[in-house]
Amino acid sequence: MYAIEAENLKKSYPKKIPLPFRKVEWVNAVNGISFKVKKGELFGLLGPNGAGKTTTIKILTTLLEPSGGDAKILGYDIRRDVREIRRRINLVAEGERTLYWRLSAYENLKYFARIYYVPKSVEKERIEELLKLVGLWERRNDLVMGFSRGMKQRLAIAKALINDPEVLFLDEPTLGLDVQSAIFVREFVRKLVDEHKKTVLLTTHYMAEAEELCDRIAIIDHGKIIALDTPEGLKRLVKDEDAVEIKVKDFNPEKLRDAPFALAIVKEDPTSNLTTLRGQIDEEDLPKVVEWLVKNNAKILSVEEKEPTLEDVFIKLTGRAIRD
Repeated sequence: MYAIEAENLKKSYPKKIPLPFRKVEWVNAVNGISFKVKKGELFGLLGPNGAGKTTTIKILTTLLEPSGGDAKILGYDIRRDVREIRRRINLVAEGERTLYWRLSAYENLKYFARIYYVPKSVEKERIEELLKLVGLWERRNDLVMGFSRGMKQRLAIAKALINDPEVLFLDEPTLGLDVQSAIFVREFVRKLVDEHKKTVLLTTHYMAEAEELCDRIAIIDHGKIIALDTPEGLKRLVKDEDAVEIKVKDFNPEKLRDAPFALAIVKEDPTSNLTTLRGQIDEEDLPKVVEWLVKNNAKILSVEEKEPTLEDVFIKLTGRAIRD
């Protein structure tokens, strides 16, 4: 039995049109998504903001009714078996406001333990174990309002483990965190799978994070899954193509719309007016690319050949970088 099964999931939202037209236009946030997650697997949904990742998680965690399709969590139907599913899963939602800031770390976990009917005989021990696990035991009596963003995220993960869920959903768990906190969260999430045998579904738009953590990755764009495989399997899609990274200055990104080559912006620095471009460019075509950039007033700072990454896979499949 799979931990998660999604079959042709769909979710549409009405888009309001100004009067006097009185016409409703529908936006497909999730447009026929299908995938399965094995028990004990760390599965990633990778895509840009607005791709449909959060909507998919909300559907799978029974927070949102799908417009079409079906899904099961641990064999339970997301429409009929809501209570059974919620007993067996938990969610770390995007953003900080999933905790009570005027309560201490310990009080937060105690509150959520009661909500999940954690037996009082194990409540105290479990709270202590979780706070030690996320490195907050020494701060257990401090109010959450005084915590850094990284500490709040660690407490949010501890909160999500209070009911000892079989399946854990993480929506952009490292978004906005400093480097040290992000590393802690990534290592902790991987440990949950490897040592605690949890099933984890994670959404992210960070390529390196998906590649480092996930056993398998579904690349999602405009509400559809456009590729699904292991990180190595996905990179095989571009293994025979040369990945080239070009750093330029004073380049107008709008010019890329008319470019005769598949180049995408992977990094921009408005302060210094530096732009990093990336794409699969054959060796014989590279001089033509450089010539085209110079004709469009770009100052070439460097041209480097790079190992193929998931960024290159996304560019190949969509024609643009995931940060666009």
